[in-house]
Amino acid sequence: MIAGLTLVFVMLTRSAPRPDWHPWIIAALEPVACLAYAFPGFVITRRRPRNPIGWLLLVSGFGAALDALAHAYALHAIPRDLPGATLAAWSSNWAFVVDLFPLYFLLLFFPDGRLPSVRWRIAAWFVGGCGVWALLFSAFVPGPIDRQYFPTVTNPFGSSLVPFADPANEGVLSILFVACPFFLAAASLIRRYVTRSGTPRQQIKWVAFAALVDLLMVLMITPFHKEALGTAAMDLASVVLSTAIAVAITRHRLFDIDRLLSRSLLYTALTAGAIGLYTASVSILGVVIQGTVPATAALLATATVAVALQPMHRVLQRIISRFIYGLRDDPYAALAGLGRQLEATTGPEAVLPQAAATVGQALRLPYVAVELNGHDTDTLPVARYGSEVPDVLRLPLVCQGEEVGALVLGARTPGEPFTAADLRLLRDVARHIAQAAAGVRLTLALLRSRQQLIATRAQERRRIGRELHDGVNSVLSEVVWGLQAARKWLRTEPGKADELLSAGLTRIHEGIETVRHISRGLRSPIDGVGLLDALRDYIERCPMFVDADLPEELPKLPAAVEEAAYWIAVEALTNVLRHAHASCCRVRLDVTDDSLRVTVTDNGRGLPVPLRLGVGLGSMRERAAEIGGTCQVDSSAEGGSEVAVQLPRVLPGVELDDPA
Repeated sequence: MIAGLTLVFVMLTRSAPRPDWHPWIIAALEPVACLAYAFPGFVITRRRPRNPIGWLLLVSGFGAALDALAHAYALHAIPRDLPGATLAAWSSNWAFVVDLFPLYFLLLFFPDGRLPSVRWRIAAWFVGGCGVWALLFSAFVPGPIDRQYFPTVTNPFGSSLVPFADPANEGVLSILFVACPFFLAAASLIRRYVTRSGTPRQQIKWVAFAALVDLLMVLMITPFHKEALGTAAMDLASVVLSTAIAVAITRHRLFDIDRLLSRSLLYTALTAGAIGLYTASVSILGVVIQGTVPATAALLATATVAVALQPMHRVLQRIISRFIYGLRDDPYAALAGLGRQLEATTGPEAVLPQAAATVGQALRLPYVAVELNGHDTDTLPVARYGSEVPDVLRLPLVCQGEEVGALVLGARTPGEPFTAADLRLLRDVARHIAQAAAGVRLTLALLRSRQQLIATRAQERRRIGRELHDGVNSVLSEVVWGLQAARKWLRTEPGKADELLSAGLTRIHEGIETVRHISRGLRSPIDGVGLLDALRDYIERCPMFVDADLPEELPKLPAAVEEAAYWIAVEALTNVLRHAHASCCRVRLDVTDDSLRVTVTDNGRGLPVPLRLGVGLGSMRERAAEIGGTCQVDSSAEGGSEVAVQLPRVLPGVELDDPA
């Protein structure tokens, strides 16, 4: 109804004098713009009635419509001395407050209807106070109501009692009480964008997109120097903003907002650059080639802009793409940055967290995690960046044919799949991170092995101490007591002393056996027999045919090398018996100038894809790595599996002794 009345009064005053920035054709279109501006608020209130954003948008639209109606009726009624003419003109002086300040509160509460934090209540009170002050100043400032529309109509409610109620202070007060609240509300949006992720960030991008479209419209009409076009652009800008707000609240996944935002940024920057370059070129050429017609300078400036436009487009597109998508379109820079960060990281515990943070920051991803496979089927998340999101992409981390973990990446927008360019870069990144993950995984395994070794050593010490105390110590104590008693009875009762001595000898033999038992528990199966005989003995006891390709003799090797070779071969044979479903197996030992090689192959069903380390495979690799060797598990030529171990023949600081 307000829009209809406004249109009627505008049509009745087509010939009335108006400011240049507000001709009657623009005034006639404003009721339609007000309806288009307020309608998204109606949509939001229907779908999200508890969200105050929709209601604030409706109040703002009502304020805009009230302002338009007050101007239209006052312009029609004042010359005709109709009732309410002065009141309508007075209302047009402060109606803008009802239009602008609900919009400021909307930006403060966007998008979830709550302030960014409790501390922002002070900002909300400041905006409200500025709104009240702007309303009082506009309503009660003395002098003409509107110097452009109604210069002869004096404010009927003007009063000097209002502090600073002087038209001379209007400019300063407008900056303080109108512009400052706007910048404060915009700052709240920026803070939300920086501190939030996921849906809130995508919703704020819609507001940013509307702001860029509005700025682009302003830049496009600037060269025409038409004030009326500026007014039309402002009306259209308000409609674009309210529409973007409605889409952000109700259907923020309707379009790819990142693509829209990047295109808007590109064309806005390109337009601003072209206008600035054209203006600068005309000014400079006008000074340089004085005495020529102005058209010559304009023509040369146009040529300058045309030549610079394509390079400017490429540079701006690269900058904006990096701002929106990170280094997705520059894979070399992304990989080089990742490499530099990994090189600069000193501690192994910080390698994967630094890699996850680098990938997240370089590619503008909300969530990045690196997971490592444990010695069972579980994965261990060892590094995280950002907040976890529902839509993730998992890329396996494969090093030397083995899956050591996974790279987990959250999509930039919920429901938005990664593009082909994203996937190409992320796979390259995953290959680099896999190398680091394998090293970290090995470091963690060695640390865990060292901890187990320390714990086992402590347990063995307790066990040996307990056995010595309960066995040998009790035997020796009984023997001491028996000898003391025998010494007492030796002269008076020799027979009784002889019995005590015999019992003591028996207990001494029992103590000797106890010591031998403890000693046998401390010795390896290869002690006293050597690596070759220990392997042959174990192979003979295997319930499967094993082809033993062993040399006649081995050179002297460190005990740790023989231990590792024996237990790795035993573990490999155990895995064949348990999992391979093989009919035969082959064990081979080779000696080179600097290494001992152990190879165990079978004709079973082969390795699973992807390969995941269990306890057995993990312990073999740990044993080899502990003494500086390697252990590779691959598919064999016969279709089964092959375990290839290479161990050093010499260990630093270890002298070779003859086996005991």
